[in-house]
Parts: sequence; C-alpha cells; structure tokens
Amino acid sequence: MRRIDSPATFFLERLGDLRPRAAAISHLTSGRRPRLFQYHRAHRGGHLLTIRHFAALVAAAALACLVVQGAAAQLAPVALNRADPPQPALDAKAAVERATGLALQGDAAAAVKALADPPAADFKGKDADFRACMLKRFGSADSQPAIQNFGDPWIDSLATDYLTYWRQSLTKPGEREQAERELRSRVSTLLAPSFSKDADFDAAEDAIQGEARKRGFYVLLGRTPPLRELMLWKKTTVEQRQVNLPEGLQSVRVSYLDDFLLRGWSYYATCNSRSAGGWATEEGLFAVVPAYDSLDDETFSVNFLAHESQHFADKKNFPNLESWELEYRAKLVELALADRSQAATLELICENRTESKDSPHGYADFRVVDDLTARLRIKPADLCENQQARGQTLRDAARTVLMEDSSKRRSSAHK
Repeated sequence: MRRIDSPATFFLERLGDLRPRAAAISHLTSGRRPRLFQYHRAHRGGHLLTIRHFAALVAAAALACLVVQGAAAQLAPVALNRADPPQPALDAKAAVERATGLALQGDAAAAVKALADPPAADFKGKDADFRACMLKRFGSADSQPAIQNFGDPWIDSLATDYLTYWRQSLTKPGEREQAERELRSRVSTLLAPSFSKDADFDAAEDAIQGEARKRGFYVLLGRTPPLRELMLWKKTTVEQRQVNLPEGLQSVRVSYLDDFLLRGWSYYATCNSRSAGGWATEEGLFAVVPAYDSLDDETFSVNFLAHESQHFADKKNFPNLESWELEYRAKLVELALADRSQAATLELICENRTESKDSPHGYADFRVVDDLTARLRIKPADLCENQQARGQTLRDAARTVLMEDSSKRRSSAHK
C-alpha cells in the first residue's frame, strides 16, 4: 500500500505549556495535492481550543474544543488485560502525561486505561476535564461522534466519516485496517466514480480537494502516521519570511491557515489538548493560526517557523531523508534556539519518546534525547527528569549535535 504522509506529522506541544501556532494554506487552492514534508506540533491545554491547530487539526473548529465535563465515575470501568504485566501505579499528573503520549501514538484504548487507574478525585482542573472527556469519548462503547453540521451536506458527510474512522481506529488499534476499509467505502459514495481499493483512495485525494474548494473549504488529506488525516479550514493568507537557523538564513513562503472546522486526528485523540501547529512542503510553510497565542513570540518563531524552515532547507540539502530524520534535525534546531520555551519544548520531546520507527516523531524524540545525553555525558533521566543541562548548555549541545549530523551527511554524500 502506498503511504502518503500528510504535512501533518505533527509537532505536538501542550496547549497551555507552549503557545499556539499559526497557520494557513494557500497553495492548496490549485486543487493539487502538495508534496508534504512534515506536520508540526500541537499542544495540550486548557481553554486554548485552537492550538491549536488542532482546533481544527483534529477535531476542530467544528469539533471545537469539546471538553466534556461529566463524571468519569459514571462510566463503565475499563477492564485491564490480565495477561499484561503489572505496571507501577501512576499519580494523576503522570497518568495524564502517559495517556497523552499513548493517544498521540494512536492508542486511545490504552490511554483510557492509564486514566482509569488513579481515583477520579485525584484529578483537578484541566486534568479532570481531560480525563472526563477521554473516558467519555473513548471509554464507552456507546459513545459515537456526532454528525457534523458545517452548512454543507457534502462536507458534513466527509467530516463525520473521518471522525467515525478515527474513533474506531483509536479505540481498537488491532482493527485499524478494517476501519480504514470502512472509511474508504463511505468516502467512496461521495465521489463519482466511486473506488474500492486503497490506491484509488490515495488517487482520489485531488478530487476530494477539488470538491471541497468548489464549496469554499480547504482540505488537508494524506496520512499522519498511523492514521489517515483530515483537516478542514476556510481562510488562507500568504507572506515571505526570512528565518535564522543554526546553519544560516533561510527564506521561506509562509501560508497562514485560519477558520478551522477540523484540526486532525491528534486533536480529536487528545480531547483537544494537542494540536498540529503547521507543516512544510516544497512550496513553503503552512501555519495553523488558531494553534498560537501570538505570531510574534518564540513559540511561533522557534517551535514552528524555525522547525519547519529546517524541514524546508533539509529537503533541498539532504534529499530522501526519512520522516524521523527530518523531525530529529528540526527538534535539535528548536533546542538550539529556544530560550523561554526551552523547558516546555524539552518536556514534549521527553514525553513522546518511543524506540519504534512506526512513530516518526516519537522515534526522533528518542534519538534527540539519546544523542544529546551522550554528548553531555549524562543519562536520559538526568536530562528529562532531573533537569540537568538547561539554558545555554543545552542550546550549545543541540547545535553541536546538529552540525555533526550535517557534516556526516555531507561526507557520506561525497563518498
């Protein structure tokens, strides 16, 4: 099966911990599917609905910040698999962090288990809202996505079909292929001629985008591993920006996307607490405006603009990099430049680590921590938990590791 990665390979950050990002897409007006490099991040958060690009990103404006209040105690308890080895008990904060990471890896079922263990009374404020929403959305077999109503029946059907697919895939990861077949069948009925094969689904993206544009909507499709992606928004603005990177100045075209209806599966999977902030293509950068508090602060200039500009530069300087390699280098750039946002940026990297390449962002996070700690001669726990190596020490280490990586790649290219 040919995999088309969406620009959203998401850059996740906490709604609240990091300010939201900006975004807009204009080159999609041509109706042609862009060759996307990567998605950007998201955040977790409280009332910041949109960062959160997810505001649209995954659940989005239409899904707009559905923070469901309601007592988790009223939900049926989630049964643990007795074949699983016993896990150490998590406190409420650790459970929220663990659940967020699991959801972003496409396993909301495991996220619900992590949240169901600590007593409901231990969760306070935003964490309590997050737990209630996750248990309601993914912990009950009876809970299904509501039929969407954006003022256009065709768009409503498309959005509802994807929400149904996301929920089935997230709550039953083992049945993901079946869920995708059902999505293909449902979306097929919206187009003429219909299609039955996965390759036909990929090929139909241009037709879906064209139909959406005729109706006044922009659409992002493709795949943000491990799920098929859908974003819907209505406004795009474009400008040229000059971005300072550790290895030189980069001029990029930035499209700012706004007025979101759906912000992608990650936003939905984390109850609107994580959102994609943007992505890069061969044509430039695309920023999800509702994901940011400001387009002038470090969260935007470093966590999004520098991150995605590095993707843009790397695509030209080092063709054929794998997704995780692109993310690895961009995350090093963030840490090399971040000042006020350094702690939150590092926290996100530490939080989402995985040794599996199935999650490009998670594996990149793992490699960043591994290589930085080797350079600093400390342990991963010292960097992530004991808060060693902060400030200029961490910036210098990240810059050095990035430069060494570039040098190795250039040397290999000349052999």
